[in-house]
Amino acid sequence: MPIRYSAKTLFSKAAWHAYNTYRKGVHYHSQLSQITELLNSSRESIEAFQRVRLAKLLRHAYHTTPYYRELLKTESPDISQIPPLEKRNIRDDLEHLCSESFTREHRIKNATGGSTGAPLTFYQDRGYWNQRNLSVYYFDRWAGWDLGDPQLVIWGAQADLKADEHWKHRLNNFWRNQYWLDGFHLTEETMQEAYDRMDKYHPQTILSYPSSLYQFAKFIYEKGLTPKWRLKGIISSAEMLHPHYRDLAEAVFDTKVYNRYGGREVGLIAMECTEGRMHINCRDTYLEIDSPNPYTQPGEILITQLNNYVMPFIRYRIGDIGILSDEVCPCGNALPILEDLLGRTTATFRTRTGMLVHGGYFTQQFYDIGDVNQFQIIQETLKHCVLKLVVNERWTDTTRRYLVQSIQNVLGGDVVVTVEFVDEIPLSASGKRQFTISKVTTGSDD
Repeated sequence: MPIRYSAKTLFSKAAWHAYNTYRKGVHYHSQLSQITELLNSSRESIEAFQRVRLAKLLRHAYHTTPYYRELLKTESPDISQIPPLEKRNIRDDLEHLCSESFTREHRIKNATGGSTGAPLTFYQDRGYWNQRNLSVYYFDRWAGWDLGDPQLVIWGAQADLKADEHWKHRLNNFWRNQYWLDGFHLTEETMQEAYDRMDKYHPQTILSYPSSLYQFAKFIYEKGLTPKWRLKGIISSAEMLHPHYRDLAEAVFDTKVYNRYGGREVGLIAMECTEGRMHINCRDTYLEIDSPNPYTQPGEILITQLNNYVMPFIRYRIGDIGILSDEVCPCGNALPILEDLLGRTTATFRTRTGMLVHGGYFTQQFYDIGDVNQFQIIQETLKHCVLKLVVNERWTDTTRRYLVQSIQNVLGGDVVVTVEFVDEIPLSASGKRQFTISKVTTGSDD
């Protein structure tokens, strides 16, 4: 690596230290050491830690939140008897789910991207974010990442890239030592630019949407390019990592892909180890499978977030299907294993000019739209899309025009968008709704 990039890495490590000291206190290094010791300990120690944290959270929820005070009846209930928290409960009872021991000033507003329906608004607190980040630091090191090391990020969080915040995004990328490739809008030009930049920048890891990673790897492969940088690992997150995505990325970049599973509502849930097993983050979450036998029969995943005290998530039905494993992992880590994960996928759309548009772009157009309950966008051909909507009494034609225009803005102004009003969006075979579907294959001229 050139000297100037080595100097940049040293600067970034110092910046990460300053950031963590400001956010988490001067003892954040010792906190990270304690986390590492816990998550590397025996299964008995991990489960004992979980029981203590779970009991504390349930007491807090019972005594400080109106919703759980009514639901639980006691401060120490059997968690398996607590009705799951549904997304509709959060929409209907948002304020009652918030702890009375926190003022509004302590709430941090957040929202999902709408991949399991209409975007969901909820609250977290600074303590949650500090603990979440520390756990991410621990697990991402499995893929070779470390604070300050150069990293290529193929992402598309449009909410972070508004005009008045763009300079903050650039500043954060600089001190974090990250280079961003917009995963929402991949073109040959942007991918070539990113590839050339990486030949000078020498990233140690890549963090990416699986579908965007696949498109970038496919571009490199089809162009006959050979990366000059040597990656320690690739972290994929936020979507289903299909086998052909993994196979191509590992072949092109000559390194391992580590799949990371999480949700905006509850943080990091699980991550793959070097042996390819997905270990559950028992420090921050208590995971259940809603199934008669979670080791033999898949069921819906229920998550209790152990750190978010401003708005407790207890047995939250996140919208994914999974199954547990009772094996002892060859890697030596005792954290329990999520054997399989089903149903997390987002389509990538294609325009007639060859530009690839990540499905997340479309789901984020529904932020702050209160007159749509559910949606599904289907790219039938390069010239035709179908937008299926379940609307409510607040629906207006202004919203229709906005949504159609948002689709045409990226797929082309002459693309026909057929709006269909339906009573329900049917579930896919995996048990989840698919909100972005593309039927356009590579090279299609339809």
